Amino acid sequence: MDYYQNAKEAQKKLKTVSDSMCLAKWLQVSLHLPQGQTQSCYHPPTHQIPLDEIKNNPQALHNTREKLKQREMMLKGEKPKGCNYCWATEKEDNLSDRFYKSGEWWAVNEFDNVVDSGVGESIAPTYVEVNFNQACNFKCIYCSPHLSTAWEKEIDEFGPINFKDGSMHNHIPSLRAANLMPLDVATAENPYVDAFWKWWPELYKTVKVFRMTGGEPLMDKNTFKVLSYVDDHPNDELELSITSNLCPPSQKLFDKFVTQLKKIEEPRTWTDANDNIKTTPACKYFTLYVSVDSIGEQAEYIRDGLDFDILQQNVEHILDNTHSTIISFINTFNILTIPRLTEYLQMVLTLRKKYGMRIVDPIQSNNSSELFDVATRQRIWFDTPFLQFPNWLSIQNLSRYPAYIEIMEQALEFMKQNKSDDNYYKTYTGFKDHEIVKLERNITWAKSGTTQVSDEQFAHNQTKFYETTMQLDERRNLDFSKTFPELKDWWTDCTAQFESTDE
Repeated sequence: MDYYQNAKEAQKKLKTVSDSMCLAKWLQVSLHLPQGQTQSCYHPPTHQIPLDEIKNNPQALHNTREKLKQREMMLKGEKPKGCNYCWATEKEDNLSDRFYKSGEWWAVNEFDNVVDSGVGESIAPTYVEVNFNQACNFKCIYCSPHLSTAWEKEIDEFGPINFKDGSMHNHIPSLRAANLMPLDVATAENPYVDAFWKWWPELYKTVKVFRMTGGEPLMDKNTFKVLSYVDDHPNDELELSITSNLCPPSQKLFDKFVTQLKKIEEPRTWTDANDNIKTTPACKYFTLYVSVDSIGEQAEYIRDGLDFDILQQNVEHILDNTHSTIISFINTFNILTIPRLTEYLQMVLTLRKKYGMRIVDPIQSNNSSELFDVATRQRIWFDTPFLQFPNWLSIQNLSRYPAYIEIMEQALEFMKQNKSDDNYYKTYTGFKDHEIVKLERNITWAKSGTTQVSDEQFAHNQTKFYETTMQLDERRNLDFSKTFPELKDWWTDCTAQFESTDE
């Protein structure tokens, strides 16, 4: 059964509890330790972790009072407002991420435990994402100073993005008032980081998926501390991963990371909690999530600081120099993604054809020149979560432009023409059903802008798009109109809308 079918089965199972049930609310946690905030998955807004709770119970990093309230609502069939990403998706008759997440192996096998836990006051998460530090060398157009020191430095130098209506974007005092900026303490003195490391030995016994995000995690020593811990404490049920821009500020950091990956992949003999002697790598497998939303200079514009050529070189270096590391591209689907979408998909397809599903068994191939292929999983993946905020970058703004919708539909047709056949796990060079369904979902979301985005909001979004890009172009010595010639009609209308506000 594949990813899409798993989601369909999860949909049926969740309905036996309620019409709003989601296992991720119990089993998944994203921890933003620099700010002391948390969320279940990455869709709902973050909320503050009460310091008084974690002093004696570090597990409260996950089971906060706010989450307990949201879980109680779900058990009653009520829909927490913060989960609107999924409610909006389901409104368009598409499978939402609560079904996809609840159908994944780390969640679906825990269904009975979740139901038995009630609101889950002490339930242990099986999927954990953690951000130790906001340090980052990128200034992605949709990001913010609270997640990037590079963005913070630019705002300190030039100030926030100022709009003619008097509002501001990435205004640090406002972010600080909302408790989104990191605590004014060194990472080593952060009480939330301290609570995490107190919780870690216990959490490590049950966690199935552990993912480090940022900022840029390769710029933080805690990332390498986790990698070393895993290397010293093998866990053959653990899926370990990092979300990286894969263009760290120094080659030394990248080399250190690759060296650590190769160590984790090397087999070692160890004894598990049941006294079983095993010879395995340090973890089940490692996934490197690479954030990139387009190709070439357009990708570099979206994610300022990116060198696309270096990113491609680093991706292939890792695939060539590790046995089984998986690369999964994250495309934060927004207006600027659209022009080169088919070329982006071609990049994925080319890598799949080159690297396919080739997994080398390090146990059999160790100390041998012979390579043993173990066709158990695919090495190249990608995902296309659509952006909601800032709303001036949302693809819903393109609903009034049939030519741009057509670009997305052409990309969808490209995927269908290069679809994997029914032998899901052995035919690994084409696109999977769930990947096609997700792009269909994004197109549906884009088209829904005609009814969900009012004329007033649409004009407001166009003005803010123009003002933001013009100010960023001046600060960063860029040129939006030359970089995105395919968006000329959109840009012309944004310019006209901005100028009309002067009249």
